[in-house]
Amino acid sequence: MVAAISHITFDCANPEVLGLFWAEVLGLVSHVDNESGDPEWYVYDPSGRVPSMLFIAVPEAKRGKNRIHLDLQPLINGRDLEVRTLKGKGASVTADHRRPDGTGWVTMGDPEGNEFCVERSASEKQHGTHQTSTGPVERLWPNVHTANERTMLVGLLDYYREGVVAKLSNLDDPRRAQVSATRSNTSLNGLVKHLANVEDYWFSERLTGVVLEPWASAPFAQDADWEFSSAVSDSPEEVIALYHAAVTRSRAIEATLELDALSVSINDGRPSVTLRYVLVHMLEETARHLGHLDILRELADGAKG
Repeated sequence: MVAAISHITFDCANPEVLGLFWAEVLGLVSHVDNESGDPEWYVYDPSGRVPSMLFIAVPEAKRGKNRIHLDLQPLINGRDLEVRTLKGKGASVTADHRRPDGTGWVTMGDPEGNEFCVERSASEKQHGTHQTSTGPVERLWPNVHTANERTMLVGLLDYYREGVVAKLSNLDDPRRAQVSATRSNTSLNGLVKHLANVEDYWFSERLTGVVLEPWASAPFAQDADWEFSSAVSDSPEEVIALYHAAVTRSRAIEATLELDALSVSINDGRPSVTLRYVLVHMLEETARHLGHLDILRELADGAKG
């Protein structure tokens, strides 16, 4: 007998809270039939690459250690930054198995104590290194030299996205991310916040017609560079979390569309674009701003790479 996993089911106290937590962590989508207060909450990956998850309310409390758990490999962040990001979303560290040579993993608990592990990213494993307090990790070029068109575009874009996060990580003084070293208002925080805006604009707004916060209510009419000026009061962790959330949404949208899929027409004079165009444009813009971030990071604390 051979069977397929339909979904992974969690017994829990609050299905909505736990479902939304895991949807954000894994880039999943809440089912349209979910309603606040329901005894069940279902989240899924439109591309089918990640198993669906079902959260069911039960009266019994969690007892003891899980006999089955999930192992997570970060797609953008390195292991250590991913752990800090997950703590900001409500997870907690239950055991730290990181070794002095940078290998190892961290065991965490979700908001209801279900254990999972965070291991090193693929680039960290390939390079035999990890993010340290002295600056960004060296990253290997993705192995997409003979890949098909979609795999090549997405793989290269993810490589540059990973670099963006690295440039804002592990600063010797987080306040350095808030100040500009140029005559313009360009800062490390501002550029990464701008790239979060760009992700949501091209994938969510242009391809699905949905304008998301914080951009929907931002005062762009009064301050065209709001993502830069507002970043002065943001912490690097807040900006990274904003960028990570935008990239997660972009990935979920990309996974549901063909490369020739057209943008949503809203009769505002903008030309239609395809997903292929969006991916190529995002490659260009992310790589260009990563070059700017390279310079700003070296000016900030001397970190290179």
